[in-house]
Amino acid sequence: MNLLDAMNDRLDRLDETTKTRLAKTMTEASLRDHHIVPLAKILGYLVYWTWNSKHSPKGFPDVFLLHPVTGTVIIWELKMVGGGKKHQPTEAQQAWLDAFGVAGLDATVRTPADWFSGLIREELLRGAGRAA
Repeated sequence: MNLLDAMNDRLDRLDETTKTRLAKTMTEASLRDHHIVPLAKILGYLVYWTWNSKHSPKGFPDVFLLHPVTGTVIIWELKMVGGGKKHQPTEAQQAWLDAFGVAGLDATVRTPADWFSGLIREELLRGAGRAA
């Protein structure tokens, strides 16, 4: 069993209650650093994120991925699971997401729930030219 299959098998063994609980406690940084970035690198993506946005223009999405073979670009603003204002894109973040859309690029919000549902893995696999 390869690493990707092992990762999928491990996640598939979790029941929905556990997935929901884990998704609600996972931070954006944890989602990026421990899940998205490692899988994206395994699949061959070039990966960019701003380490400290303190001196950068506001709103640029959290993760920018480019697959150098397929040409797939994935742009994600990461948010924690929840219904509050801090769980939604800011005005500046939404402006960037909308502008990428106008430019013909898919840019969207992703949460830990999207990891546990398999959506993030499916999008990364599809963009790398692999079957989910």
